[in-house]
Amino acid sequence: MYGSIAAGLGGAGSGPAFAWALDEAERSGDRLVLLHVCAPGSPLASGRGEPGPAEVEVADIGLARALASARARLGTRRTALQIRVGAAPAALIDASAGVRLLVVGAGEGGRTVRRVLRNAHCPVVVARAAVPSADGVLVGIDGSAAGEMALEFAHAYAGEHHLPLSTVHIPQPGEAAGRHGETGSVADGLISAGQRARLLVLGDKRRGVMGRLRTGDVPLTVALDALCPVVLVPVDQREEAPL
Repeated sequence: MYGSIAAGLGGAGSGPAFAWALDEAERSGDRLVLLHVCAPGSPLASGRGEPGPAEVEVADIGLARALASARARLGTRRTALQIRVGAAPAALIDASAGVRLLVVGAGEGGRTVRRVLRNAHCPVVVARAAVPSADGVLVGIDGSAAGEMALEFAHAYAGEHHLPLSTVHIPQPGEAAGRHGETGSVADGLISAGQRARLLVLGDKRRGVMGRLRTGDVPLTVALDALCPVVLVPVDQREEAPL
């Protein structure tokens, strides 16, 4: 069953986000939703539904070109433009409730990307330019429910794209390193392991502030600093026992 992939356009890094989402929609058969967040008073903030191509071209030539390119590859039925008004983080988080994947650009690691990664309702891809000679899908595993969700996502993605799938476990400091363990911090180990991956898949436990202060926010750190595209698959555990 096909779904929708949304790409956030307009901020830093939106070029790789658009390219990644367009390629994924073309291969998967999903519908592509181009999300553009604008300020109140913008010519695109009329509230009359999807603006026409002429309106978009006058207001934002880059957005118009992206829309035309997507429609040329996917057709008009599988391409939509959604205009949201207000703050970008809240608008992207809200839009994530109705799609299979949300794709954002790495940008400069600003507050928008951080808030989206911590609060989105679906898996979030942080897109970057393609890694030369990328060699498959890599998934980080740690025995947690979030790790299992990541592994399930990675299996499905690798199967759909006919890509090899590899797993990596980075021991926590003090944990006995297994045969395939890597030394150094968990985030650094994952970033190093994923240097040549087509996609690095991580589960996100969505811990509270105190949990992040104790051990750091590994998924967020990797998503912001990795050289390859990263997808965070969320498992919301904020309603569990206090940390």
